[in-house]
Amino acid sequence: MNYCIYLKERKNRPFCKLINKEISFSQCRECNDKQYKTKSKSKKLANLEKNRKSVFTTDLNHCYLCGRKKEELHEIFAGRNRANSMKYNFVLPLCHECHSLNQNNPLFNDFWHRKAQLYWEEHIGSREEFIKVFRRDYLKK
Repeated sequence: MNYCIYLKERKNRPFCKLINKEISFSQCRECNDKQYKTKSKSKKLANLEKNRKSVFTTDLNHCYLCGRKKEELHEIFAGRNRANSMKYNFVLPLCHECHSLNQNNPLFNDFWHRKAQLYWEEHIGSREEFIKVFRRDYLKK
């Protein structure tokens, strides 16, 4: 949970450094001057995001599914494998509508996970190496 940068704890109670007194959490939520800490990205991750490419298409300006103007780049592998997805160019350009419809769709994700693994095995390395990097075999059912 994100907390305001001014919210501290004194004597096991919430304390606002901005107004210099004990407050309740509801007072903090209602404050107009709250500021939240932002996580900064590492240089390595920022560099990967800036230089994303796709092994599935050369046109990163149009949605891969519908052909409209691309608004987002969808990494095939999410979560802890997102950086690996960018590193090995397993990325799809999608418009906002296609991305929001498909990013949590298990059929869409399974299809692209298998397609990425097949690409890996044909062009990059062995199945064992894929499993070592992505921690799973998506072709095995």
